[in-house]
Amino acid sequence: MLDIIKWISAAAAVTMLITGCGSGGTYKESVSVTEQETDNTSVYAETISFSGLRDKEYQKLLNKQIEDDVEGAVEEFKDEAAEAKLPPGVKASLSIKQNVKRNSDGIISFVTENYTYLGGAHGITRWLPYTVNAESDMPRILELRELFKDEDGYVDTINRMIDELVEKNPEKYSELWAEPHITKEDQRQFYMTAEDLVIFFPPYVLSYYAKGFIEFPIRLTEINGYLKDEFRGNSSFNIYTFYQDSFFL
Repeated sequence: MLDIIKWISAAAAVTMLITGCGSGGTYKESVSVTEQETDNTSVYAETISFSGLRDKEYQKLLNKQIEDDVEGAVEEFKDEAAEAKLPPGVKASLSIKQNVKRNSDGIISFVTENYTYLGGAHGITRWLPYTVNAESDMPRILELRELFKDEDGYVDTINRMIDELVEKNPEKYSELWAEPHITKEDQRQFYMTAEDLVIFFPPYVLSYYAKGFIEFPIRLTEINGYLKDEFRGNSSFNIYTFYQDSFFL
């Protein structure tokens, strides 16, 4: 029996959270949805794009990068699904969703969440966070260390604040089987909200699967003094980061 494929393409895009691009640095967001359904697979994929950035060339590059990442995840899933051994009536599935964490004061921060099911008790979730300083004259990929005046001592500062969060919230951070500390190698596992720099750890690093991604929100107002001057002001960073590696659930 031939597979029946259903598409909802960019022509039928779903536009979400359209906002004006004013002096506050808030940018327009559009989300297009693609759906594919076959006898053996199911795909739901959101692709987000932004407009209203000052640097139009960079805006084009950013949107193309996001599009390429989503398309790459879909193609990877198709290859894996072709090899999956699932019982009759059970489909391999992929769900890609875009979660905007911040779009204000010149900062865009969002997480692409990819959930893949290829059999077994549960699937795998990957988080791909992007944090963009849309007002920068030189948009670039930055690592966590580059935000701080002390590119060696910042690790101790963040870990101290994580320890304080654990102490203040014992129920929330119970059943951790490892110390929730970053190292100099942990450069990209973060995103931003309007109030916080959020450090996160994937499942099985600190605790069991059901705990999910464990997040530690650090108030921006508490770390302004540790940031380089160009990354300070109005409780925000002036940064662009792109996280391309995968965290798993």
